[in-house]
Amino acid sequence: MRNAGSPGRRVVHVLRKYDPLEWGGTEAHVAEVTRRLVGLGWSPEIHAPAGPVTPDRVLDQRVPLVRYRAFCPYLGAASQRKALVANAGNLVTLDEPFRLARDRGIALAHLHTGGRVGGAVRTAMRLTGRPYVISVHGPLLARRSWLDEELARRTAGLVDLGRPFGALLGARRVFRDAARVLTFNQEERQALAGQLGDRVLCLDQGVDAGRLASGCAERAAARWPRLAGSPVVALVGRIHPQKNQLLAIQAFARGAPADHHLVLAGAVVDPSYRDTLEREARALGVASRVHLLGNLEPAREVPDLFARARLVLVPSVHEAFGLVVLEAWAAGRPVMLAVHSGLADLSAAIGKDGLAVPSLEAGDWAAALRQALASPERLGVAARAGAALVRQRFGWDVVARRIQEVYEAVLEEGRAS
Repeated sequence: MRNAGSPGRRVVHVLRKYDPLEWGGTEAHVAEVTRRLVGLGWSPEIHAPAGPVTPDRVLDQRVPLVRYRAFCPYLGAASQRKALVANAGNLVTLDEPFRLARDRGIALAHLHTGGRVGGAVRTAMRLTGRPYVISVHGPLLARRSWLDEELARRTAGLVDLGRPFGALLGARRVFRDAARVLTFNQEERQALAGQLGDRVLCLDQGVDAGRLASGCAERAAARWPRLAGSPVVALVGRIHPQKNQLLAIQAFARGAPADHHLVLAGAVVDPSYRDTLEREARALGVASRVHLLGNLEPAREVPDLFARARLVLVPSVHEAFGLVVLEAWAAGRPVMLAVHSGLADLSAAIGKDGLAVPSLEAGDWAAALRQALASPERLGVAARAGAALVRQRFGWDVVARRIQEVYEAVLEEGRAS
């Protein structure tokens, strides 16, 4: 049932994927923002491709979830096509633009994806004279070379039949025609502003501090008995090269005490990469101390894992923002993080009290890990500084009000023109 907000305040958030079984930062962001927008008098809804019907404990009951039909326009191995669907496979939808064009009660669309789905939304909104904004949740211009290499790796051997759809829908003009482009780190904002000007804004993300602080180490020990009694280092993120679990295993093998265990929690969206991780753990002699837990339920299991961890690692190759850093800080845990893209902004925010590693070299991470785990005092300083920063700056209510300001400005410009 649609939430009854004020007239002219109905906003459709369009995602390329919304799957509680493969939960990621984009889904968490959209679920939390829409919850707060309801409280501010808006009528948000989420549109996403067909997905599981598993009960969703995160999405606010007042926020409708509408499933649209989409397809992966690649010919090739089924396993590769499945991986593309899970990892930004440039899907095509034909019914979503028709739905948006027919529904004139929508005031604004908020895209959380570009490509051909973005082109479909762009076409519908422009044809009906309504604006849209887009959020950049991944690498774009600032990390173009990495993005091109990753796309080539994922699509090797496949035939892309979707290019005519992209051309028809104006997929290459999605960012140019958006009323606002929202980024989550200064590196991306500066790169995009060089082409799009002052329509590009940089926003923080937020965190539900109460939920993350509710974790229970005893409950975690009961849920994962193989970890009972052992100090834990954790990495939370989908199993994918972007999250760089391979570096975490290499650093852990060289830098962690022999009684520590490394936990990798996240949906396996790249099975071949999971196989690489398992081989590396065996080769380095730490397979018995490296655990892949799979996707965790965000409301209870993620906080419990954080409560069980001495230290959280974020060695990602790229992060648009680094929401998991905020989540660990909100849970009162120290975070060792890389220094680039969105992580560079978070590293600067916490300053000298943080645990930043300036490179992505396994030797540097091993040395930093060894030093940090040998100093409970240093871990305590980093944990307290992170928790304080979350309280001061990174609440979802603050983020939602900033997004509301963007919506109001865009709608006012539309009325004026």
